[in-house]
Amino acid sequence: MKNKKYIQMNENSMSTKDMLMDISSMRSKAMKLTENGKVYNVLLKDILERNLFYDDEAPMPSLKDLSAATGLKYGKIRKYMEEIYHDLVLDHEVRPVFSFAKIRYEFLIRGWTKDKFMTLEADQLPVVPRVGEQVSIPFFAAYLKTSHFYVDKIDHSFEEDLQTVKIWLKQGYYNSYWHYRKDKAKEEHEVGFMDFFDLEEHELKQKLGIGKRADDYFARTLGLSKK
Repeated sequence: MKNKKYIQMNENSMSTKDMLMDISSMRSKAMKLTENGKVYNVLLKDILERNLFYDDEAPMPSLKDLSAATGLKYGKIRKYMEEIYHDLVLDHEVRPVFSFAKIRYEFLIRGWTKDKFMTLEADQLPVVPRVGEQVSIPFFAAYLKTSHFYVDKIDHSFEEDLQTVKIWLKQGYYNSYWHYRKDKAKEEHEVGFMDFFDLEEHELKQKLGIGKRADDYFARTLGLSKK
């Protein structure tokens, strides 16, 4: 009984919009619930037909909209939605097991300047490069002005039966100190958040004062120092 009350409290604390998006994101799993003959089936089918998660232009329905579309009483819509969410997500005894049989790799490649950007998709990779490793891709060298990159970051996302691995490549060679320095600058808000997107690497380094000692060193070595 305590466990049931705990689950109910969790459901009551969740927003209707968030539950709708979660249900819509698990389309194939949610469709299997319609085979159970439960009273919420008409609502579940209507939610899935709206394709809220995958269609950016699909309008978010209100409880009133869902009541009008399904013929269910307005006061029951939220209750049925919580039951759907419970059976799909929170019920550990009957919750379906996910299987991600497909995989897609997306390389997001940035050249010498931020306006030089390419993407490459692959459905197979013998070895997946990791953050900090060097990658040589000759296919776009004429446009990107380089074929030498390093892995800056990797993101994973899951949709239905698909795992998507996004691999962000930047031109040049990995520098562990610069990677750490950027993270430190973000954490301590040394520069504006958009500077990490809008500025070129050398501009960002200049704004953070990176490389000043090297400039001073070369100035002295070349006899350009005022001292």
